Amino acid sequence: MFDKNHFKEAFRSWVQHNPTASEQDALSFCRENIPASCIVSHYWLIEQSIQWFKWVHQTRAIDDPFFEPVETQEARKHVC
Repeated sequence: MFDKNHFKEAFRSWVQHNPTASEQDALSFCRENIPASCIVSHYWLIEQSIQWFKWVHQTRAIDDPFFEPVETQEARKHVC
């Protein structure tokens, strides 16, 4: 049986330990840690987790002016 509270705690820990992770990385974490048989019934949990992930990144950007999300780092690499 899937324990959503255990998942939430694991996701929070993953976000803390991966401060430069992208939204795609967070989505991959969700898909890897929610059993395939539970994805449809727990899709709300994935959406909630991704929204929380975005909020954490926005908050970091405000609190730390030198913090730069992975998406921004990648975009800068492609500028000539």
